[in-house]
Amino acid sequence: MDLAGPKIRTSNIEIHGKKGKAKEGISIKKGEHIILTKRATSGKESKFGKNKEQLEKAEIGVVLHEIIDDMNINDVVLFDDGMIKAVVIAKEGDDAELVITNCYKNKLSSRKGINLPNTKLNLPALTESDIENLPFICQHADIVGYSFVRTGQDVEFLYRHLDKNNAENLGVVFKIENKEAFENLPQILLSGMKRDKIGVMIARGDLAVEMGFERVSEVQNQILWICEAAHIPVIWATQVLENLAKTGIPTRAEISDAAQGAQAECVMLNKGPHISEAIRTLKDILTRMEAHSFKRKGALRALNVAKNSMAELREAVKTRSAKV
Repeated sequence: MDLAGPKIRTSNIEIHGKKGKAKEGISIKKGEHIILTKRATSGKESKFGKNKEQLEKAEIGVVLHEIIDDMNINDVVLFDDGMIKAVVIAKEGDDAELVITNCYKNKLSSRKGINLPNTKLNLPALTESDIENLPFICQHADIVGYSFVRTGQDVEFLYRHLDKNNAENLGVVFKIENKEAFENLPQILLSGMKRDKIGVMIARGDLAVEMGFERVSEVQNQILWICEAAHIPVIWATQVLENLAKTGIPTRAEISDAAQGAQAECVMLNKGPHISEAIRTLKDILTRMEAHSFKRKGALRALNVAKNSMAELREAVKTRSAKV
């Protein structure tokens, strides 16, 4: 079972046109300014003049108001799995003004995900709903997925709640799906290893959006290497053989990607009408790859994510020693 954590999304958009028909999204384009707001709003579209100058800014609400407080000027804001990219250019009261810098869709709809890769969010890793669900999870699940984990403190927070529910044997999977979680991975693992039954999921969908698609291959390998050094099993996840599962025909690229999954201890498939064929294909690929090698040995050079974590740990030790 999963602990989803806070969901950062656009609020409901419902704009009534001249004919009375409601639209559940707003039209957008590159260079347009929009307002992201805490205020209750059903959304508003931009208005442009005859010379295409913007006369009124579009307006969109957010489900979690706290993200507006945490945003800073020049922070990047990504909507709808990175299909729309914007930058914060101003803040005032309940509003943040954004300019659209890249746009691969011409519409932003209700309840679409928001990623903030440069923003330090002051959000709890567990929501009140997650905490309410924990007694049921601890009673019925074998493994719990921790979706919004970002720091070692988040791990300790979850462990305290598991102890309250006498769930010392519950397995925990830390889902690495944002930039902050990746950068704090060593601390997450050090805190996590206070229990035996733990694992890591490389949640490549959100991770690619947050880190940039050009970096996701490097980042997923770094996670594999760090977890191998720590003897922690890894789940290779998101879009594995997705085209095959959905259409019955795989792409060449996803066959190569599935073969890379042999480096992990577990590979996750998403649902689709052809899932049985996807499972048979994946089993064949992994069986063939495992016959050639056990994992893959890298150069094991020092990783920046590990260097930075050790520097932070040393600084924390110095601070504690000084206080003593």
